[in-house]
Amino acid sequence: MVLGKPQTDPTLEWFLSHCHIHKYPSKSTLIHQGEKAETLYYIVKGSVAVLIKDEEGKEMILSYLNQGDFLLVNWACLKKARNAAPGYVRKPHVRSLKFPTKKFRQLIQVNPDILMRLSSQMARRLQVTSEKVGNLAFLDVTGRIAQTLLNLAKQPDAMTHPDGCRSKSPVRKLARSSAAPAKPLVVF
Repeated sequence: MVLGKPQTDPTLEWFLSHCHIHKYPSKSTLIHQGEKAETLYYIVKGSVAVLIKDEEGKEMILSYLNQGDFLLVNWACLKKARNAAPGYVRKPHVRSLKFPTKKFRQLIQVNPDILMRLSSQMARRLQVTSEKVGNLAFLDVTGRIAQTLLNLAKQPDAMTHPDGCRSKSPVRKLARSSAAPAKPLVVF
């Protein structure tokens, strides 16, 4: 077997040729919760935490988006912006492609195959969201934390370790990801 350059996706390559790369500072907010979403992002490098915040300022991480993921707040953006978006916060060393949804609609007219890429990612995220809702409904806090640890181990920034997988997630981040109470975590 000859190892060579990984196969490229011509549709994605075409799409990316219409974008400009933007670099963002570490831990800055990409989209504020409730802000109108008028831009589509494609993550070239790094990862983004998707979170929501309640009136008291408590945060819950909904998911993480990584290299190769699209960031479109909702399908309504293709027609008009909504005002109910969750917040998106970048993690360190993120580069993304950014352009207005108006331009995205024009690109769809030229090459509708890009919608297949976007819709397959949305279907995958919907499945993950459904699993998370099931966990919230049927698992206790311990079970949700265990499931969150398993999910964090699958993230690209998790490190392999002789005893398994290692994630540099602080306890607060773990609580925000698992919807656990914001009380100190005691491990025996």
